[in-house]
Amino acid sequence: MTTKKTLVITLDDFIFEHYKIKQNIWKNIAKEHKLKLTETFLMGHYDAHLEKREKLEREYRLIAPFVSEVEARYQKVVSSTLLEPAIKLDHLDKLNQWANDFDLYFITNHRIEQIKNLLEKAKIELNFDHIYSTKQVLNAKPEADIYLKLARLQNIKPNTMIILDATLNGVQASYLANAKGLFLAQYMRPNQAIKDFAFAYFNTLDDVDAYLKELL
Repeated sequence: MTTKKTLVITLDDFIFEHYKIKQNIWKNIAKEHKLKLTETFLMGHYDAHLEKREKLEREYRLIAPFVSEVEARYQKVVSSTLLEPAIKLDHLDKLNQWANDFDLYFITNHRIEQIKNLLEKAKIELNFDHIYSTKQVLNAKPEADIYLKLARLQNIKPNTMIILDATLNGVQASYLANAKGLFLAQYMRPNQAIKDFAFAYFNTLDDVDAYLKELL
């Protein structure tokens, strides 16, 4: 069992800008088809999985016909050989620093081969053995499957894992896994739902960094 504290990060949002890409596609679909998407949907239920659809039953019926189209457009964008990955260099710097103090693991919503290609294209070197995909589990976030799978395979107690995420789905999944979910306000300010599920929430990357240093 590792002697370092375990820090888990969602690559798609922390290094790349994939959350914004998916959101913009949904907004374009809404404009094209005259749909009205609520802030709740755009904040936490923008993905194609929507396991918690019973909470948005009325809205889900409206957007259901477009889920496949959104996913197809999204895959076309992130798989494009013409697309230069939008990298958050300050986040990448922090990642390299944290690697000295934490046992780092990474979550992606892409297939493993796809995220490997993106990382290679961006010339980012990570331990591929420490990358887990939500495609490898039955239920994606906001269910806890991916974190519980990581904990089981790496012999880590879920309640010792620190999980950094920038979405409502991410902190919900952390909460359900009984892990310490840290919310970083990259795309939205923490509302009451985020505050209810997050172990702690931060407005800036430096705030997260200071908190992690305190833990050590």
